[in-house]
Amino acid sequence: MDYFEQLGVGRDASTIEIKKAYRKLANKYHPDKNSGSEVEEIFQLIKKAYDAIVDPKKRSLYLKSNYTVITDPREVADSFWHNALS
Repeated sequence: MDYFEQLGVGRDASTIEIKKAYRKLANKYHPDKNSGSEVEEIFQLIKKAYDAIVDPKKRSLYLKSNYTVITDPREVADSFWHNALS
């Protein structure tokens, strides 16, 4: 799942918006306030997402590594057929 979707913010969200969304979800799913292993897993996922996108440098690396801008559709088709026929 996408880190931005986990926190419920858009890819163009500011650092302040990301922090607000994190605090809201962290309060809702914090293991000290709720019991169960599922809550702890959700909290860890939220924390991981927050750590990855709150810092502008880490966010730009995340966006570059997970979202590729396709400038020429032929490159995708050529790559697909090359891999399929190999």
